[in-house]
Amino acid sequence: MAVPVGPWRSVVSVGIIMAMGRPLHPAFGSCVLAVLAACGGDREGAGPVTAANATSEDSTATDASTPAEDAFAAELARLVAPNVDPAGVPGKAVGMVAAVVGPGLRIVAGFGATSIGGPAPRPDTIFELGSLTKAVTGVLLARALDRGTVALADPIDEVFPLGAPHFAGQAIALLDLATHTSGLPGMPNNTHSPDPRNPAAGYTDDDLAAFMSTHTLTSAPGARMVYSNLGAGTLGYYLVEDAGEASYEALVLRDLATPLELSDTRIVVPAGSQERLAQGYWQAAAAPANQIGEPLAGAGALRSTGADMLRFVEAALGTGDPAVVAAWARALEPQRPSPVGQGGQIGLLIGRETIDGQYRYFKDGQTAGFTAFLLFSTSPPAAVVLLANTSDMAETGALKTLAHQILDAIPPA
Repeated sequence: MAVPVGPWRSVVSVGIIMAMGRPLHPAFGSCVLAVLAACGGDREGAGPVTAANATSEDSTATDASTPAEDAFAAELARLVAPNVDPAGVPGKAVGMVAAVVGPGLRIVAGFGATSIGGPAPRPDTIFELGSLTKAVTGVLLARALDRGTVALADPIDEVFPLGAPHFAGQAIALLDLATHTSGLPGMPNNTHSPDPRNPAAGYTDDDLAAFMSTHTLTSAPGARMVYSNLGAGTLGYYLVEDAGEASYEALVLRDLATPLELSDTRIVVPAGSQERLAQGYWQAAAAPANQIGEPLAGAGALRSTGADMLRFVEAALGTGDPAVVAAWARALEPQRPSPVGQGGQIGLLIGRETIDGQYRYFKDGQTAGFTAFLLFSTSPPAAVVLLANTSDMAETGALKTLAHQILDAIPPA
């Protein structure tokens, strides 16, 4: 199942899916498969990628890549190389998947290892998304808005029969949750997990109801931005209740994963897919798997793959299921100013900054053992998703820097 590679000390393996000069969302079967080993200046031991090494709907990939395709793949490997060490070095990823799409370009590449001493990551290797889940929650809100079942001004009170916080009579609205301006704290004060690395594990609907019925806001909703996992989780909880679904995962499957054919984007990994899970690390030590109680799942519980995240972000660029494409467009509309980034704005849980006159949209994520970063522009349409199985990369901002470097390297149309 793994891409054959030489010694970890000299080679980082790259398994790549490409579709150059084609529409941005072709079937995987029309893609070219290639492999590159380009770390440490040594290519020994790198074997060819076969259809077994990629998430593919058709195992017959026969097209040849062009020099331009190979040049970008080599540049991608050059940029990623300083950030990956499969032997396990604090501050670097043990393994990473980069999903990149741009004019005539579609690549999912794996670097390093899924675990120390393990195989190379592939397009279908499963990573924890952490707070990148919030981007999913934002698009789910947009879908509900498009259906007309909710409005941004709707108060959250109706899903909390025991009561919800108010400030001077003002209720928290969905817009407040979606822009981190609800006045709610980052986390509730009644979590009870014994593991500080998974503080929301075991959190229940009753726990959330109890917190909401007793919490006192210290500022008016909408008055100031305070990043809140509790707020984003509450938004996901509200949307599940509105949709009448059994869980956040069920709502994701209905509104996003099924229409976009995201086969591995979920919270609970099926038994048959467990072997594709990457191991997470903190300071080169193995970290526990992410656990978040159901009512806060929308803040950070999802797992996914590079192949799925490519399809997800392609919808933001206008390719894919029309209803999801429309929801993405709504989710990106700026709602309130944000202190994050140059000229920062926030849409529905998705940030926007302006760099050299170009809007760049972003969302990051972190769990006890993983880091993720989503970055894209809609004009010109280009995107990067980075998934790494090392949590401490979030502390240095290395993944954010790398994402901008890769986006800048995408050749123009």
